[in-house]
Amino acid sequence: MSCFFRLFASPGKMDGISEIEQIVRERTEQHECNSRVDGSVGAENASTNGHGRSHDNNEEGHGSVPDKSSALKKRQCVLVELVSTEESYVQDLNDIVNGYMTEINNPNSDIPMPEGLKGGKMKLVFNNIKDIYEWHRDYFLRALRNCQKSPADLGPLIKRSAPKFSLYYTYCSNKPLSEYIVSDNNDYFDSIRQKLGHRMCLSDLIIKPVQRITKYELLIKEIIKATEGAGLYKEVPMLQEAYQQMKVVVKAVNDMMVVLRSLQDFEGEITAQGNLLMQGPMSCVVDAGQKQRELQMFLFQQIIIFADIEKAKNQYSSPTYKYRSHIQLNHMQMKELGDCRFQIKSTDPNKIPEVTMICKAATQESYAGWRDMLNKILQQQNDLIFMLSNPLSTKNK
Repeated sequence: MSCFFRLFASPGKMDGISEIEQIVRERTEQHECNSRVDGSVGAENASTNGHGRSHDNNEEGHGSVPDKSSALKKRQCVLVELVSTEESYVQDLNDIVNGYMTEINNPNSDIPMPEGLKGGKMKLVFNNIKDIYEWHRDYFLRALRNCQKSPADLGPLIKRSAPKFSLYYTYCSNKPLSEYIVSDNNDYFDSIRQKLGHRMCLSDLIIKPVQRITKYELLIKEIIKATEGAGLYKEVPMLQEAYQQMKVVVKAVNDMMVVLRSLQDFEGEITAQGNLLMQGPMSCVVDAGQKQRELQMFLFQQIIIFADIEKAKNQYSSPTYKYRSHIQLNHMQMKELGDCRFQIKSTDPNKIPEVTMICKAATQESYAGWRDMLNKILQQQNDLIFMLSNPLSTKNK
């Protein structure tokens, strides 16, 4: 385990940099930089139009025709980059699915698989990347090409695609583990690379999905600025919504990676608990008569996990949490106690002993956030029970 930690905890990591940002910074897509369209503007200076002037100061009626023309050209340039890098990305995914995975699953392969990779470990390496590849190849790439002709369609496209981006939550959930497995079996995978005649090694390929979702966020931001610079303000709200959607995707992926890296001794399958909705520390009393202690709470769509804080996050390493107990949300009661406190109780007849937690938030804002989210979950459960119990009444509404 110590070898695994050394491999994925960067000693020079700065506080505030997310797990996903750290990975992307360390493993930059060099070939994408080289294929950037001549004259396009990088994310780091996307706020200028190439002439040292900011689009943020452009207002309708005040931008000159050359400025608007320049902004339109810039937007088209970024759209070209979006499509060209998507084509490269789909090719990279193809190299994984129809290259490595095909060779690995070939019963007549002349490259013997190491014993340590048998028995399901290969699934941890590739996860659901085949599903990601097929969606991008068959739908998303084609749709992006159409957006080159009709840029106003980009915002609605991203919004429609939001459910499919959840594929990345599953893929990235075991990213540190998959990289460790590939690194630990480097000779085997490199033999396959040489046989396939690929330039890029597998460890560089399997990081592509993590890098790609951050790329969408940056390019959409550039397109928004260019759209504003061109005075096409009617298109901006949908693009802003698309940008916010991609921020949510990146944050959700990062949060899941943090939990999987930091939570120890949980025997269930974290990725089977749905998206991570909230997390944070709370002062908790575990059952009556026990002393108050600070626990880390992880609220997923199906479960809430309570963990002891073994090591807090610092400038050089991620936090470490040790699993303590959990409550299934479909067997949960909540009671507000006042003074930023609420009680959560398990009603699961199969869970013995019964779990009861009295939780106190540090601030009113934090308390309100947890209270509102838990009440929303309970209300959704009550609505579902009512619909199942009264199908005719629900149908007639």
